[in-house]
Amino acid sequence: MSKGKYYFSKSLEKGLKILSLFNRDSPVMTQSQIAKTLDLNMTSTYRYINTLVELGYLEKDSKTKEIRPAILCLLFCANLMRATDHLRLIKEVVDRIHGEKNISIDVAFAVDDTLVRIYYRGADETLTYSLPDFSKNSLHNTALGKAYLSGLPNELIAEKIADMDLVPKTTKTIVDKRILFKELKKAKARQYAMSEEEYLPGLITISAPLFDPLTGKGVGAVCFDFSLLQHSADDVKAKYGDMIRETARTLSELLPPDRSRRESK
Repeated sequence: MSKGKYYFSKSLEKGLKILSLFNRDSPVMTQSQIAKTLDLNMTSTYRYINTLVELGYLEKDSKTKEIRPAILCLLFCANLMRATDHLRLIKEVVDRIHGEKNISIDVAFAVDDTLVRIYYRGADETLTYSLPDFSKNSLHNTALGKAYLSGLPNELIAEKIADMDLVPKTTKTIVDKRILFKELKKAKARQYAMSEEEYLPGLITISAPLFDPLTGKGVGAVCFDFSLLQHSADDVKAKYGDMIRETARTLSELLPPDRSRRESK
């Protein structure tokens, strides 16, 4: 037996396998589903799940007993992403564009209905805006959220919109689901989305979707942020439409591929 095998932790292995079961297609699971998928007995499965719940990485609904990743799990994943070479390469691209154009740039992943920001550079000596590290209910009122949605298949876009609560952030926030769907079709066709004071008064943003380099599925977005005092919406489209698309293509190639989906087919 090798030294590595001798020091191998089966308990840790099972705990990590439980966490790895949750993805965009399976955001919620039950104890019995987890036990069946991993071929574990119910007692062991309960113990592993309870440990992850107590540590804050999973949460269990007291009524339905449904289990899902908790916000601490999102933070853990975001911190891991920030420590990888993938983020270092993403930062190099963002920092280069920021240095050349002096514009504010946001890069975020989407987890269910939450945008998880992984990197941000604010423009120097100008009005700047910074998205929170975790932003819920913002897929419909931010360019980042709309760009991410536009990168999904049409049937999945419709499902997402059907489950959304279109909370207004400003008087210009889209709160009609039919209008939002039309807006996303337009964004899909031109390969970028716009938010014109829909999230914050005076803020204009342009964003393009990021795609998993292996599966081709939408996973997030990159966004350029501007003040209405400095640019009009038409000016942003004309000057930065091609740039945001090219930036998204470059960043997508640098993302860590989700091999679990390809291997599960």
